[in-house]
Amino acid sequence: MKIKLLLFPLSLLFLQACNAVAPIFKSPTEQVFGFDFSEQVPQIPTGDRSAPTHLFVHKYPFYSDGTITAVTYLNDSDGGSETFVLLILRPTDDGWKVIHHIDIDGDDQPSAKTGVTTIHFGTPLNVQKGDIFGHWQLEETGAIPLNDEDLFIEGLSFGKFGISADDIEEGQFISNHGFSGGRDYFINITFQTSP
Repeated sequence: MKIKLLLFPLSLLFLQACNAVAPIFKSPTEQVFGFDFSEQVPQIPTGDRSAPTHLFVHKYPFYSDGTITAVTYLNDSDGGSETFVLLILRPTDDGWKVIHHIDIDGDDQPSAKTGVTTIHFGTPLNVQKGDIFGHWQLEETGAIPLNDEDLFIEGLSFGKFGISADDIEEGQFISNHGFSGGRDYFINITFQTSP
């Protein structure tokens, strides 16, 4: 009986560790990568208000080659700008190469302080196994709600300040030095495996 009681908590820890990096499944061909914010309430619902020129890297690697078709995020509660840049990043020895740079203008959508916004891309974007995604914000009006370092659930998102618009153009290299945190950003990406 004692063995069963010990194994149960260990199996829960193992499942939680697996869920931290596993995709959130939508259908056999379509999955969602990123923080699973369904039924979650963010610690900071207004978004990161003190992060102009910050890059946030979300370490949820794609498990195979495929395409991304949409980005989904929780609306921030302040009604401010929901404009940011979505990046697809390819790991290198000491950083990432910018593969895709997508300007997301959530302000084109009806202004919302609650709910979830999904923006579909006109053309699916190719990604490779191991690629990850990130987002960059120019202004202080953080578009994506989050859990900060002290209350994160998965903690697979990290940030760095002082990243210019030129630094995040396609083909640019971004060093992985100087990133800090361990946060949950309420954003994820729709992914489809290659046939």
